[in-house]
Amino acid sequence: MVLEKKGLSLKSGDQIFAEVGAELLNKFLSRRPERGGNVGIITGEQGSGKTTLKLLFAKFLISQMPDICFWRGRFLAQWHRFPSWEEKVRILVHKDDNIEFLKLPYDGSPATKLEIPDLVTYESAEDILRLARKDKLNVIYEPVSYRISEELVQDVKDRTGKIIPPDKLEEEKPAYFWFELLYRLLTRKDRRWYSVFIDEVDDIFPETPRGAQFILQDWVKDIIKDLRKGWVSLIMSTHTLKNVDWRIRTKIPTRIYLRGAEVEQGSIVRKQVVLALRDGYAVIEWGRFGGFRFKPLPPVDYDVLVDRK
Repeated sequence: MVLEKKGLSLKSGDQIFAEVGAELLNKFLSRRPERGGNVGIITGEQGSGKTTLKLLFAKFLISQMPDICFWRGRFLAQWHRFPSWEEKVRILVHKDDNIEFLKLPYDGSPATKLEIPDLVTYESAEDILRLARKDKLNVIYEPVSYRISEELVQDVKDRTGKIIPPDKLEEEKPAYFWFELLYRLLTRKDRRWYSVFIDEVDDIFPETPRGAQFILQDWVKDIIKDLRKGWVSLIMSTHTLKNVDWRIRTKIPTRIYLRGAEVEQGSIVRKQVVLALRDGYAVIEWGRFGGFRFKPLPPVDYDVLVDRK
C-alpha cells in the first residue's frame, strides 16, 4: 500500500491498542539487568480477576524467568488455585504461630483438614530468603505480631533522616513483617531476581498510616527505586488505588486496570476504556497504554480457610 510505503500504518485502533498492550506486558515481565525489577499495581472490583492475573504472572515468572516468587498468604487463601499447587507451592509460617488449613468444599459438605505437602517454618525475614524455592510459589504467612528490627530502624534513619520514637518501637503489627522483608531484600548480598506479590496492598501501605508505620511508609517510598536496581519486582493489587498511601502510589510506574477499576486523575487512560472491560481483559498503563487478554485458571471445587489457633 502507498501509505505503508511512506511509513504510515493502516492498522486499526484496536490492533494498535493490542500491540502496545502486548509490548508493555512483555516489558513488565521481562528481566534485564540494566533495567532491574519492575513495580506495578493491579486494580479492579471484587471478582474482576486480580488474583487470577497475579497467579498467571507468578506461573510465568517461575517457569520461564529467573525470579524467586513470594506471595502474601491470606486467610481465605487463593494459592490453591495455582495449577498443581501440591507440587508447586511452598507454605511458610512463623515458628510461633499455630495454623491449620481447612478445605471447604463447594458442595456444602463439612470442612476437613487440608494437608500441605510442603510446609516449613521460619523465625525471621532472613530465613525467608534462605528457605525460598525457585521452582515454587513461596506463600508467606506473616506472624501474628512483629516488631521491627534495630537494623531496619537504623536504615530508616539513614535513608530518610527520620527517627522512629522509642515508644513506637514497642508496637507489634503483622504488617511490619513486610517492611522487614523488603529491608532484607534491599540489603542482601546476591544478584538473584525476586518478585514479591502483595494482595490487598492497602493493608500494608494504607492511605492513613499511624505511629511508626507512617515513617516506615515514607521509607518504602524512598527505597522502591533501589529495590528495582537490586532486581526486586513488586506486583501488588487493590480494589481501590486511593486506599494506598499516595507517597508510595506515585512511585509505582505501572498500572493494570481490570473490570470496575477506578482510573486515577491524571491518567492517560480514558475512563470509558476501562468501563468497557469485560472479564479476562485488562488495560496496562506505563507511559503509554494498551490492552491484553488473559485466560481463567482451571476451576477448583473448594476454598481454603486458614485458621489461626
